[in-house]
Amino acid sequence: MKSETYVQPEKRRGPGRPRGFDREAALHEAMLLFWKQGFDGTSYTDLTKATGMSKPTLYANFGDKVELFRRAMVAYAEQATKVYEEALNQPTSRESVEACLRLARGLNAQADEPKVCFLVQGALTGSADTQELRDELAGLQRQATKKLQKRLEQGKRKGELPPNANTAVMAEYFTSVVTGLSVQAANGAAARELNQVIEMAMASWPK
Repeated sequence: MKSETYVQPEKRRGPGRPRGFDREAALHEAMLLFWKQGFDGTSYTDLTKATGMSKPTLYANFGDKVELFRRAMVAYAEQATKVYEEALNQPTSRESVEACLRLARGLNAQADEPKVCFLVQGALTGSADTQELRDELAGLQRQATKKLQKRLEQGKRKGELPPNANTAVMAEYFTSVVTGLSVQAANGAAARELNQVIEMAMASWPK
């Protein structure tokens, strides 16, 4: 899934806010940092440098590091969900699934963004202290899989899938393919190879 650049009109400065303070831009920079370095690998010093905010200002606007990560996670999920739902809105369930596969970050990552989805990367890394955050990240991933299954069910009712098609398994399978595409891209796989994987995955579509 792709993330979007957050843009918000300039707000009036409050106490402790630096000139030109843009809360959404600061949140976006924090999100990129967490995305690249993980929760445990990101320090307050890193965050102050990335956002241009002092530690007290970070606390005042976003709370502690856990809450800042949570807000970054939600901001990413909101943007990614919009793009994902557009893909699911294709005329047929097959077209919707293929559109979702082609959203894989390995094929769409911007220069300043990792190739593995923020939700996937965050859910798989961290210490015991971050288990609650990782559970929340995994929950957001599960929501995406459920949306895909719902779209497959719609297609099934329209006759686009055979009556015995297991939409739950299909949703899990195609979600796994999307995740795998991003991981393979991060490991150096070329776009041509990733597109061939998509073609192979779509060849498994029930007749």
